[in-house]
Amino acid sequence: MNRADRRRQEKTHKRGPAQAEIQPLLREGSAHHKAGRLAQAEPFYRQILALDPNHAEALHLLGLLAYQVGKLDQAVALLTQAIRNDSSQAPYRFNLGVVLQKQGKLDEAAAAYEKAVKLFPAHAEALSNLGNVRLEQGSPEAAVLAYRKALEANPSYVEAHNNLGVALKEQGKLEEAAACYRRALDLKPTHLEAQCNLGVALMEQGKVEEAVAAYQKVLGLSPDHVKAQTNLGFANLWQGRLDEALRWFRRAADVKQNHGKPVAPATVHRSRIKHEVEQLERLLALGLIPVASVSCVNGWKRLQQLAHELPAGQLAVPVPKEALTEIGPSFNRILHYADCPALPGGALNPALDVTAIEARYEAAQPGIVYVDGLLTKEALESLRRFCLDSTIWKKEYVNGYVGAFIGEGFSCPLFLQLSEELRLRFPGIFKQHRLMQAWSFKCDSERKALNLHADAAAVNVNFWITPDEANLDQEHGGLVVWDKEAPKEWHFKAYNSSAHEPMVREFLRNSGAKAITVPYRQNRALIFNSDLFHESDTIRFKDDYESRRINITLLYGRRSTER
Repeated sequence: MNRADRRRQEKTHKRGPAQAEIQPLLREGSAHHKAGRLAQAEPFYRQILALDPNHAEALHLLGLLAYQVGKLDQAVALLTQAIRNDSSQAPYRFNLGVVLQKQGKLDEAAAAYEKAVKLFPAHAEALSNLGNVRLEQGSPEAAVLAYRKALEANPSYVEAHNNLGVALKEQGKLEEAAACYRRALDLKPTHLEAQCNLGVALMEQGKVEEAVAAYQKVLGLSPDHVKAQTNLGFANLWQGRLDEALRWFRRAADVKQNHGKPVAPATVHRSRIKHEVEQLERLLALGLIPVASVSCVNGWKRLQQLAHELPAGQLAVPVPKEALTEIGPSFNRILHYADCPALPGGALNPALDVTAIEARYEAAQPGIVYVDGLLTKEALESLRRFCLDSTIWKKEYVNGYVGAFIGEGFSCPLFLQLSEELRLRFPGIFKQHRLMQAWSFKCDSERKALNLHADAAAVNVNFWITPDEANLDQEHGGLVVWDKEAPKEWHFKAYNSSAHEPMVREFLRNSGAKAITVPYRQNRALIFNSDLFHESDTIRFKDDYESRRINITLLYGRRSTER
């Protein structure tokens, strides 16, 4: 505390009430607070501030309470006022950093943590949180430095060991990352995140059996751990056990999307409401879901009517409490999986000229090629039916599309068969890379789907399955890809975040990147280097359920940090 701070505090104490009057209130409020009785704690802090409006600790605790109940702006104001009245307290700075980080104000959060550390250099939590911010800002090197300092301050800090592993993995240092996860587990054998992270690091080193054992340990402690279940799906896929892979992917989807537990969404996006109405009406007409589901459809229709009454620009529709019971049967249930079996003759078109396709990919460095007629007619029709009739589309996006990832319901025998056929049929493109992630998006008729981004993988596959006659603009509707790779030093947050899109576009302009526009065609696949920036082209499709543009994406391998 500097001289001015001391004078201000002395002045406050002189004119304020006796501390003997405040201390019992502070003890009582703190006791309630520590016990989680937040509503009971607040009046005591308010009483203190009525007696002494500048009481720094009461302001600090009230700010912390505001954060705990989700009033982030109020929390920032109170914590800032506490710091103004006593700038010597590291916990005040630390908690301000926590709130600012929650708000996504990363630069301000980092500054708050740094000030906390300046006041208390051995503040391990502040150092570790600073590392988290640096990692989120796309600077794993700075994150590593912060985590190492946190561990110097507290060698037994489990979270810092785990977080250091995450940062090292981002740098491709898999063995060092695994060692950090193991140290975290030595200190706390029940640390689920470290155990799951260890499995990921082992898988990427090719130690799949050891990875499976790590994931099984997670499930031994937490049987419904979705990430471990999904990762077991990938591990089994890598081992060629496709039936077992499907079992784990579906199990993860059941936990996340098919649980039947009460839901209380504050809002639902217009695009999802529209999709739910259209899909459920189709399934009722085809007799694929029970007739009793009509009440659920009516609930979604009432939400749709509510959406029509809102301003056109308001995309998130508030969900009245009375609507929750009606929409619940589809909101948190996968009512139907359409059959989509593996095909004895394979999913890929046997007429594809593999040699020519691989040669075109290599010639267009950095690699990019499009392939028409990717799937056999039977595979295309089966996969399209799966997308139309499976009620897996629970993920909603501001751009007006709905989606499902492989561990959220977008998994079926045919798709897993296809994912393996692709890499085995085109070894010159996919090399040693294995499937790391996959998803599908359904777009609204005239809303652009994907913003400009690149992916954290080695090879992207994007293909489309909606009939061409649904596309009202035959020269567009596909994908735009730029022919310059994202800089290797850029972190995932930099090249896969809409917040950084201006920076990306400036890079593309300055690097002389040329846009390659690939028009939409049914059964056309675009295969390209995942470091290439890409975005959806202009989309204008017929406005009916079966005409929704459906794209499917597969990511293979991990992004290399070397040129």
